[in-house]
This record gives sequence, structure tokens and C-alpha cells, in this order.
Amino acid sequence: MDAVEYYQRNWWMYLVGGIATLLVGLVTVINPAVTALSLSFFFGLFLLITGVLDVVIALSSVRTKKLWFLELAFGGLLAVIGIYLLQRPGLALATFVVYAALALLVRAVLHLIEAFDSNYDAVYRTWQVIAAIVAALASVFVWRYPVKGTLAFVWVIGVFAVINGPLMIAYAL
Repeated sequence: MDAVEYYQRNWWMYLVGGIATLLVGLVTVINPAVTALSLSFFFGLFLLITGVLDVVIALSSVRTKKLWFLELAFGGLLAVIGIYLLQRPGLALATFVVYAALALLVRAVLHLIEAFDSNYDAVYRTWQVIAAIVAALASVFVWRYPVKGTLAFVWVIGVFAVINGPLMIAYAL
């Protein structure tokens, strides 16, 4: 199975992930105060869902992606962090921000790695580079302003999700 065949068969996983990402982003941007109060729950759920989807995508692409194991490891890490956050709603926001910034940074690196994998066409590579830039910028901003930027953090995550969700949906279509 080549890369085109793989994506034609598994387009729905990107669509589900993109819709979930877009919905989380819209909720976050529309009502940041409520989101800040329940951020651990919503982002924990987001990390769990995208982590599980990353694991499924990685396992279904063993034959088409050379570096499938990186997506598997990252997906597993995201799912574990998501479960951890769901079990501890009182987790300090500063600690949570560090986890989120790290997840965004690792996501940016994975997007860049995939962008330069020679099995993919220019359109796919372009989407991966755009997603990597957005994730890296969001990560840097979150690291830079972890405490005084709680509201800004909520907006950064929301804007990232509002941009990345449609990118995932576009890729699925």
C-alpha cells in the first residue's frame, strides 16, 4: 500500500481529529473565562482523543510511514497526559501549561519530520510545515508567558486549534 492509498483509506481519522480540534478551539476562543476554569478537563479530553487517534494512525501506517513509531510514541504520551489531567482537575494551571507547551513543541517537531519524508507530495508537505509553524509559535508563546498569560494561553490554544482543525479537515477531504 502506498501513501496515497493509505490516506484514501484512512481519511476519516483526520476528519474526526480535525472536527474535535476545531470544536475545542471554537469553545476556547468564544468563551475564554469558562474555558480557563475548566481547561484541565477540556484539554485533557483533547489530548486523550488526539493521542488515541495518533496511535491508531501510527499503527495503521506501519507499512507506509518510515517513522510511524514516532507518532505512536507521541500519541501514547498525549493519551497518558490526557488521562492524567482528566483524573486531576485541581492540577495547578502553571504545571498544566508546561505540559501543553511541551505537547505543542513535540507536535511541531513531528509535523516537520513528516514534511520532509520523501513519500509525500508537495501539498501534504506544505500542510505539515504550516501546522509545524503554528504549533511551534504557540509553544514558544506558552513557554514565554506561563503564569501571567493564562488568558493569553487560552487564546493561543484556541487559535491553534481553530487553525489546525480546518487544516486536518482539509487534508481529510
